[in-house]
Amino acid sequence: MAEYDDYDAADTGEDVVDVRQMFLDWLTSHLSTVEVVGTKPTPWCDQWWLHPEVVARFKALWHASMQADASVMDGDAGAVSSWWINHWDRHAAVIFDKSNGPFRDCDPDQGHFHRRKNGTVRIVPASMPPDNVEL
Repeated sequence: MAEYDDYDAADTGEDVVDVRQMFLDWLTSHLSTVEVVGTKPTPWCDQWWLHPEVVARFKALWHASMQADASVMDGDAGAVSSWWINHWDRHAAVIFDKSNGPFRDCDPDQGHFHRRKNGTVRIVPASMPPDNVEL
C-alpha cells in the first residue's frame, strides 16, 4: 500500500494529510458496521493487505464512498443507498465468496493461505496479443 504514503505538503504550508491512515480508518470503521459473519465462518484473512485484489476492491469502495458522501452534500439523497447496492454489495459478494473469493485459501484462525499446500500464489500470466490482433 505504498501509494497511501503521507502527502508531502511542506512546500505549500499545508498540514500533512495521511491518506493511508484515512483509508485504514474508513475501512476499519466500515467493517465494524457491516454484518459479514454469518452462521458459517466467513472467509477472512488477518493479512488482507497481502491480497492485491482485496486492496484494490477496498480502495475502490473507499473512493466511491467518498464520492457518494460528496453527492449527498450536493443534494443527491440516494447516493449512499446507491453506493451500498452498486458498490459494497457487488464487491463484498466477491471478497467474501467462500469458493472463489480471494480469501478462499485463508482461515480466520489458521492464517494466510493456510489451506494451500505450498503457500504460494499462482498468478495468471499476462500475455500480450500479437500486433496484428485488433482489440
